[in-house]
Amino acid sequence: MLTISDLKKEVVIMLDEEPHLVLDTDLSKRGRGGSVLRTRLKNLVRGAYVERNFRQGDKFEQADVTESFAQFLYTDDTGYHFMDENTFEQFTLDEETIGDKRYYLKEGDVLRILMYQEEPLTISLPDRVKLTVTSSPPAVKGNTVDAALKTVSTETGLEVEVPMFVEEGETIQVDPGTGRYVSRK
Repeated sequence: MLTISDLKKEVVIMLDEEPHLVLDTDLSKRGRGGSVLRTRLKNLVRGAYVERNFRQGDKFEQADVTESFAQFLYTDDTGYHFMDENTFEQFTLDEETIGDKRYYLKEGDVLRILMYQEEPLTISLPDRVKLTVTSSPPAVKGNTVDAALKTVSTETGLEVEVPMFVEEGETIQVDPGTGRYVSRK
């Protein structure tokens, strides 16, 4: 059994007899009132988003979710196509399931897939994703009073604020959790 201290991002719990993925947590302590954990969850069966508050003594059953690795093949009108690295079976996830993660997918990438009862539920992105800059406005000379940033476009359509020295054609690392520039590679 899990407690509220075990609920972190990317943990899958059983709630109302369905698996829920923890998207975000916020712990608040109110003196004598005890701790309250505010969570944002995604129902992995229905795709609905839920916000729930949990108290100190609440317990949770960890969902029987297995992990597998799959290669992202391509995208088309029917969805995002993947191939399981172990079984070589292909499967498709719809755009609603992928959501904003689509900006971090490149053909050939190998990703972690969460499976529930042999069905793929969602993908899990790495901590850092390398993307190539496809469009970068020129740096403005003299704009160095603050941390000078400019907005660039990447090969996947993601727009990221980067330092002025990043140019078109360079590879940058982006944190998918925040969508922010990390470094230049």
